[in-house]
Amino acid sequence: MTQKKLRWAVMGLGLQGNRLVNAITSSRSTKLITTTSEREKGSFVRALKDKKIDAVVIATPNDQHTKQVIAAARAGKHILCEKPLALSIREVRAIAQTVKKNRVRCFVNFHLRMHPEVQKAKKLIAQKKFGDIAYIEMQWSIGGLAQKNLPVLPLHMRWRENIAQAGGGTLVGRSVHLFDLLRFLTGQEVREVRAWSNTTRTTVDRTAIGIFTLRSGVPAVITTSKSIPDADNRIVIYGTKDKLVLRDLFTADPHTMYVAVFDAFADALCGKKTPLATLEDGIAAVAMTEVFIASAKHKRAEIIR
Repeated sequence: MTQKKLRWAVMGLGLQGNRLVNAITSSRSTKLITTTSEREKGSFVRALKDKKIDAVVIATPNDQHTKQVIAAARAGKHILCEKPLALSIREVRAIAQTVKKNRVRCFVNFHLRMHPEVQKAKKLIAQKKFGDIAYIEMQWSIGGLAQKNLPVLPLHMRWRENIAQAGGGTLVGRSVHLFDLLRFLTGQEVREVRAWSNTTRTTVDRTAIGIFTLRSGVPAVITTSKSIPDADNRIVIYGTKDKLVLRDLFTADPHTMYVAVFDAFADALCGKKTPLATLEDGIAAVAMTEVFIASAKHKRAEIIR
């Protein structure tokens, strides 16, 4: 029996929204019904009322995620939200309550989980092919924003430089992906964070560095930046027997991974097990981000409750 195609609306037509539109049209199991834009007043509300739509992509500025995810859940639509799911633990608790009450599914687009090398690495780590994990390093950085005169961003991307709208710079742009991969690859939660960033009251961070301690006591160092030239972007899992190095996921075309996200979403709704980041995974990433910000601000270690 052929699986019915999942019918989507995409909210937000910036760079990322358009990427996800292209992924939906390439997916074997999805169909694009409509797109909505903040500039088109009432378009999101109309999409939520449309019975032909099964699920909604939220690809708007970060500060709008909470209200839009909640609105979609109340309308009975399943949700794929761009990371971060929200900007605070208080917000994600409201999301979780509404999603549960309305019996819909909500996933977060941590697309790097879909990379074949990540899938393979997770299995090898679980099988202890490299022994017990002793130490982890993760870096995903770019150069180009270190200069004093920053390039003028396109209008639809300027919100990324606004702390209130974005919630951070490289921290919410790249670090959250690595926060998620740390949990996904190891199968462990994080216990403690010691963080540094160069954010100010008026500017988002360009560089964010954290030392994370897993529940097992294993330390992990995560570095992301928009101003480190020629960075050695990689994930290294040091085991007691050998080490595992991942590099390809940072240079891979994300389109294939986005398509895999939508295919996995449809599979998950059919009860199949997938590597998709669940609502709980999204909440964990927000918790790690919130504690990271607190640690950097107060210049002390912070415990994740």
